[in-house]
Order: sequence, then structure tokens, then C-alpha cells
Amino acid sequence: MIRVQGKSFGGGALVAPLGVASARRNLGQDKRFLTSIVPAAAVTLGLFLAMTQLIRVDEVELTPVAHRPLTAITLQSEPVETRRIDRVPAPVVDVALPPMPPVSKIASTVGGLPVPVIDRGDWGLAREAIRFAPPAPQAIGERVAQAIRPPVASYPGDMARRGMEGSCDVHFSLSTRGLPYDVTATCSHAGFEKEAVRAVSKAEFLPEIRQGLPVESHNYVYPMEFRLQ
Repeated sequence: MIRVQGKSFGGGALVAPLGVASARRNLGQDKRFLTSIVPAAAVTLGLFLAMTQLIRVDEVELTPVAHRPLTAITLQSEPVETRRIDRVPAPVVDVALPPMPPVSKIASTVGGLPVPVIDRGDWGLAREAIRFAPPAPQAIGERVAQAIRPPVASYPGDMARRGMEGSCDVHFSLSTRGLPYDVTATCSHAGFEKEAVRAVSKAEFLPEIRQGLPVESHNYVYPMEFRLQ
């Protein structure tokens, strides 16, 4: 046996066996453990019962749903009235075309033209009539041509102020519509060429006709004279 010595309250020595002290200490610890476990068990049981009440699910009764039969809905379209349009064909009108003028072969010269009067404008010279001299007959080959709007020229102002006179031969071709093209002029003085070409280019002619159809024709010459009177 192990002995433990110590001082007693009376000043004497206290001797106690070591096994008895250990047993007493263990007994105190067991009492404290039992004292603390009882409240903990009670709290745990209470929490368990509370959670059980909260989680419990009562029986749910479902209300029966009344089934209603579905009625088929059909959209009714309104009848569309079809309008029928009867088209009356336009009456055929027979339009009588005027007869074509007879085509006759005329002389192969540009002649018989009226004498044009040339307006010289406001110049310092004395006012007097300036006229083309009547053109002399000119052979232009076996072609038919006739002037319906003869050339009308104006006396060039620069040439009139200088008192110069002259003459021109205007060469040209005619289209199927009787319009002059490729117009060139050969004049005694270059000052008359521009006005001679302009006057013939603005004129109109009857085109040459072959086998009843208008055709282009070439090598026409229109004589033109510029004279101060």
C-alpha cells in the first residue's frame, strides 16, 4: 500500500491510503457526469419531439376537379361575293387612209425656188434690199429632189460692212426624211461659208423616191449668191 503523509489540522501527520483517494475522485467525476447528462438528454428529447411535430404531414384531401367537355369551335368565313365584269370589246373602226399623192419624176435640178430676202440687220450702210440671185439650173444626176422649205440665209455682217459680195456652191446629201447632212460650202470668199452651210442645213426637201420608197441621195449642189444692192 502507498501511504500519503501530510499535516493535519491539529498539526499531526495525516496518513491516507492512495487507493481510497483515487476512488473518491472518480466517484465525484461520475456524479458530475450524471448530473450534466440528464438535462442534456431532456433537451435532446424535447427538440426531437418538436421537430417531429413540425415535420409531420397531415393527410391532404384533393378536391375532385369537374371535367368539362371541350366544344370544337369552327370559324365561319363570310362568303365573298365575286364580282364579274363583262368587258365589252371595243368596236373595230375602219379608218380609211387618204390616198398617197402620186409620185412623179421631176427634173434632176433644184430650181424654181423663190428668191429669199436677206435681212442685213442694223449696220452703218444704207438700208437696201439684199437678195439672192436666182440660182442657175444645176445638174445633180438622175435623182429626184424638191425643196419644200428652201434655204434662207442672212448676209454676214462683217462682209456687209466691208462691202464684199460673193457666191457659194453648197454640196450636201439628203436622208430618207429629206433632211440635209454632210453639208459643205465652196465660196468665193471664206466669210460666206459658215452662213451658207447653216442656211442649207436648216432647209427641208422631198427625198428621192425609188420604187415607191424614199431613199438616201447624195451629190446635191445648191448654188447661192450674196449681192449688195
